[in-house]
Amino acid sequence: MKQTVKIIFLCTAAVVLYGIAHNQITVRISLEYFTIGHREIIDSTSPTLLGIAWGIHPNWWVGLSLGTLFAIAGRAGKWPRRNAGFFIKPLLLLFLISGIAAAAAGITGYRLAGSGTLGLYEPLASAVPANGHAAYISALWMHTASYTVATMSSLIIALFVFTGRRRAVEGGKGDCPAV
Repeated sequence: MKQTVKIIFLCTAAVVLYGIAHNQITVRISLEYFTIGHREIIDSTSPTLLGIAWGIHPNWWVGLSLGTLFAIAGRAGKWPRRNAGFFIKPLLLLFLISGIAAAAAGITGYRLAGSGTLGLYEPLASAVPANGHAAYISALWMHTASYTVATMSSLIIALFVFTGRRRAVEGGKGDCPAV
């Protein structure tokens, strides 16, 4: 039970830290994405404070969910159990993949918006200054890519961990590959 709690805590803390770091970047790309595109959670327009607040607020429960998933994948059943330390490398891989996807999506969104291929719809189109539309879309795409890729990658990692544990006993093989 102690390792299960540690896995959940590790994942929650790691996701919140990733969220804060991610938002420190995206809030500087488009402050309006946080001040106009979202409801107010703190009374501030400070990019640093908004990045911290939005890094914690929507991400703690994502980390809790991820930690629960990883704890089940790593501890459930009769196979060799994984402790919290085992999940450090998979989490780093998860954040690396999510960060790369977010960067690629942000650049793509910015370029498409800058070329006129994409645009904001009302009421955002009027609320966001015209010279900030491409940046807003960039931040939006970065967040969408990060959440989407992280969700898919988390499921894949959990599957590899769980099946790797089973294979270690049933097939007499080592641990799961690349995780």
